[in-house]
Amino acid sequence: MQGVQFDSEILYVQKLYYFLFLATFTMLTCAIAFWRFGLNIGLLILGGGLAISYIAMFKKKNFSPPEKKITAKRMAHAISQDTSPVSIARFACQLYYYFHKPAQAISLLEKFLPTHDPLLCMTLGDILLKEGEAKRALYVLRDNPYALIDPLLLTTQGRALIEIEKIPEAVRMFERSLHIAKQNGFPRNGAHWLTQKFLAISYTASIHHTLADCYVILGNPPKAKHHYQAGNRFLFDLSLWRHQSEPIHSQQIYNKSH
Repeated sequence: MQGVQFDSEILYVQKLYYFLFLATFTMLTCAIAFWRFGLNIGLLILGGGLAISYIAMFKKKNFSPPEKKITAKRMAHAISQDTSPVSIARFACQLYYYFHKPAQAISLLEKFLPTHDPLLCMTLGDILLKEGEAKRALYVLRDNPYALIDPLLLTTQGRALIEIEKIPEAVRMFERSLHIAKQNGFPRNGAHWLTQKFLAISYTASIHHTLADCYVILGNPPKAKHHYQAGNRFLFDLSLWRHQSEPIHSQQIYNKSH
């Protein structure tokens, strides 16, 4: 994965699948040990194997992607067979993250904005944010008819508002996103159900952690602590756990603007 940028949510899912892969071998070894040597040895191997698998997952930082030629062929085949919003969003993400072609990715997504699909709109907003175009991203997101009812669109709007230093508005977006996600769940993105489950966990934790950062900036430590702890409860991977830390530069920016 060297030279390829991925969101923390994607890395989180990859790490969890890596843990499940290692844990599968642990379970098989445990079953064999239980059959040959008895319950105590089997449980010992199970505990030790799961601990080693967890440590390996925790220390794993990179995952090797397929070769670019293979990926390009798969992309071309997939987009020729399927022009659904999910397929287009994936295509745009591969263009942006893997092939480092932001202009092409943005142009592709903009062509499909009239469909008002929330996934395509969110993907475009996310890429624009990464390109440092927060105001443009916010305009695109707010123009979508699902802007106030889709939890991921709300979250992306919140991130854009943070970038333009409108922290109280960002808090309202994140709180609304959590409320809607709690009632209706996060929208499906066409991924495998297990990947969807992992992503929902990561999305929820990320919203809580970002809310906590906002409350730190607003000078509300109790609220910040509550959301840091709430986010940590959702995460299995310790490398994504968060603790209260004062983002001094953000606090100073907010104070100067008020």
